[in-house]
Amino acid sequence: MEAKANNTVGPPGTGKTYYALKFAREIIAQNNFEKSYHELTKSERQYLDLEQASENYLYFCTFHPAFGYEEFIEGYRPKPGEKGSPEFVLQEGIFKKMCQKAMANLDKTFVLIIDEINRGNIPRIFGELITLLEKDKRYRDEDNKGVGVVLPMSSEPFYVPDNVLVIGTMNSADRSIALLDVALRRRFGFFELMPTSELLEGEEVEGINLGSFLEEINSRIAKEVGRNFQIGHSYFMERERPIKYIEEFSNCFKDKILPLLQEYCYDDYSRLSRILGSSFVDVESQSFKQEIFLPKNKERLIDALKSFTEVDQVDKD
Repeated sequence: MEAKANNTVGPPGTGKTYYALKFAREIIAQNNFEKSYHELTKSERQYLDLEQASENYLYFCTFHPAFGYEEFIEGYRPKPGEKGSPEFVLQEGIFKKMCQKAMANLDKTFVLIIDEINRGNIPRIFGELITLLEKDKRYRDEDNKGVGVVLPMSSEPFYVPDNVLVIGTMNSADRSIALLDVALRRRFGFFELMPTSELLEGEEVEGINLGSFLEEINSRIAKEVGRNFQIGHSYFMERERPIKYIEEFSNCFKDKILPLLQEYCYDDYSRLSRILGSSFVDVESQSFKQEIFLPKNKERLIDALKSFTEVDQVDKD
């Protein structure tokens, strides 16, 4: 891979984290073991197990507003002292630990996955690493050291070796993506993951074609609020397989999709009605018709979902 830092970007439910892990494991398997991931032995797969952090080639973390430089690089963190009183100890963060191990094993590939990268305070978390992430600033060997820095707390020299790959995931529906640091945008390659209705093709629940349903609802969402706010295919999947029962469909639609669309539309029920139709939205009372999801109204729900993908003949003409 040419880029040393990449982001997978897309609406919720498109499998960004799933594909990031799958891609990372395949890269490590090919580079470190010269095999495909599915060909690895049980002992070899342990090196890609996220729970085996000390002996791992694969690392994982999730950014959030409280995540900082201290957790990522290094910093003083509170720890109980010998007499029970708290004391602050300099601790190494996940990226520093990984880079140190990568420096000691330059013939191996190491991958860090940063989930929800846009939710963190990028300038504060990365600090001087914004410069070191660039491909031409990486450490290759003693003759090609690239660019290094002296860390402010430990006063240790620090490099980002060339055998480190960083993969981030970003939810394009998250409004924080608009605030993403421009410096990070320039240093990462971006891969878009959009809903894939083909994964649901031919799958039906009580006569409801899942692929057609996903395409229709996303067409309406894209028209009303934008393509980055579409519903991902994984909403209609369980353990990598399409859902099979109307109860699963009903719970997903009621508990996940409706609240998400409500947020997208800022409680504008006229807009919600244009997306979902009058079977699910009561514009006058500014509410969803929750009674349609009751077990006694199962047939009514199925009919409403079946008719969802029908094209209005007036619009068609």
